[in-house]
Amino acid sequence: MNRTAGDRIGRHRSVFRVSMILLGAPLVATGSWAVAAPHDWYRNFPGGGRHWISALGPYNEHITRDFASLLLGIGLLLVVAALVLRRQLVQAALGTTLVWAVPHFVFHMVHTDELSTGDNVVNLISLALTVAVPVVLLALTLRPEPEARQRTSTAPAEEPVGAQSLT
Repeated sequence: MNRTAGDRIGRHRSVFRVSMILLGAPLVATGSWAVAAPHDWYRNFPGGGRHWISALGPYNEHITRDFASLLLGIGLLLVVAALVLRRQLVQAALGTTLVWAVPHFVFHMVHTDELSTGDNVVNLISLALTVAVPVVLLALTLRPEPEARQRTSTAPAEEPVGAQSLT
């Protein structure tokens, strides 16, 4: 494998895979539920007798399906990037997650009146993780390895993580 900034992904392959799957799988599950049964998702999310979405306003099938599809798309992107582990795909998946997660987290930070204290704590911690984890992983992909800093820009293109040379 080439020693590039992507090598941090290779060195921490398990951390990237597990973290990105843990970020993506709940989005896929939630998005799938909301696409398949939008009104049920609206009434019953997150489950266990809790009602976080319906507490925030009236049901709108169009907005629910749009949001569900967004969650599903971002979740699938994260899972695929976790399996492929190519630097640019990992960066795109993490960046896309942040474009969604930061405003979502900020919204819930300033709209806490609708949920109980316990529900707010669980909600805000989970949403904070959807911001913090991608930030940390993305930072790891942006800083080159110390020996990679000395390479010239003519270094060969990055190979997929785990790729074996045929020579």
